[in-house]
Amino acid sequence: MISCKLEILGKEIAACDESGVFSYHIDIMDGHFVPNLTGGPDLVKAVNRSTDKPLESHLMIERPDRYYKNFIEAGSDILLVHQECLVDFKKLIADIRADGAGFGIVINPETPFSKAEKFLEDSDILLVMSVHPGFSGQKFIDYVVPKIAEARRYIDEQGLKTRIEVDGGVTDVTGKKALEAGADILVSASYIFSGNIGERIRTLQSL
Repeated sequence: MISCKLEILGKEIAACDESGVFSYHIDIMDGHFVPNLTGGPDLVKAVNRSTDKPLESHLMIERPDRYYKNFIEAGSDILLVHQECLVDFKKLIADIRADGAGFGIVINPETPFSKAEKFLEDSDILLVMSVHPGFSGQKFIDYVVPKIAEARRYIDEQGLKTRIEVDGGVTDVTGKKALEAGADILVSASYIFSGNIGERIRTLQSL
């Protein structure tokens, strides 16, 4: 949702709903963990009032352990938290689950997949960033493709149910690369909202 027009948020969401999107990905940035400031619980509430689809909040913030509850109360169905955050993940995951939300672990482009392995059994989603977090409209980083494939092999070998999500620079071309490597879910922002929303979503679905 980072690339949608906030002044017509309801209309943008309606167009996405009509095109059959699976869920809504809301970027939350605190200006510390990443050099940008976007979103918050009020944005999650606004999206939640406009759709019945699942909402995932991508917490690009230094202290998700302090603020996760605000996003669950606002309507988030799943919280995506960066492995690079210095928090007690065992406690955070337990707390998020206790409050009725799902959990996903996120790794940045430079972070090796091995850093996420120990979290996967407790994660609904592994989100592989294919751009550096913080800004929309960046170019897909091709060197993450082998990491997606590595994650796919590990998850399949371990018999886990964790879904692989890819976020950043996803278009019809790069989305195909991610899916061929083993991704389950594509997050797309500027590609969708810079053109005809319905056509762009259907193009990605056709992959």
